[in-house]
Amino acid sequence: MLAAFTIALMILSTTMDATARYVLNSPIPGVFELNEVLLVVCVYMGLAWTQIERGHIRVTAFLMRFSDETEVKFVILAWVVTFIFIFILAYQSAIGAWESFQIREFRWGSVQMPIWWAKALVPIGCWMMNIQLIFDIWKDIEFLRGRLPKQRA
Repeated sequence: MLAAFTIALMILSTTMDATARYVLNSPIPGVFELNEVLLVVCVYMGLAWTQIERGHIRVTAFLMRFSDETEVKFVILAWVVTFIFIFILAYQSAIGAWESFQIREFRWGSVQMPIWWAKALVPIGCWMMNIQLIFDIWKDIEFLRGRLPKQRA
């Protein structure tokens, strides 16, 4: 929901800025900086939901050649590798977010825009993605054990 709200806010602010630029020959100060921050929010707050919907880009041509069981084993391997990568990303971005919060970091442009709060949302989005990956790994393991039907991706 937060990611969808930020997209709507980016559309609205960009439309208002372009209209003001065209009609009044004067852009709205800070819209560019705001949209930079909102883009970060949009991407990282949408990671887990996109995983739930299986919306991330996947190439399945290789997997189609195998049985369902072998395919699920490859998918579990991919989820584990993704989990490790996202875990490292979450950990490192949490450190960066904490440092940014401590100094109350701003982005300098036509307007001073605080960015420490947006940096804090990056690790939160990554942790949510990892929680979803744990659920996905668990579901695929349960499929291999014969306890769940295969989830089509």
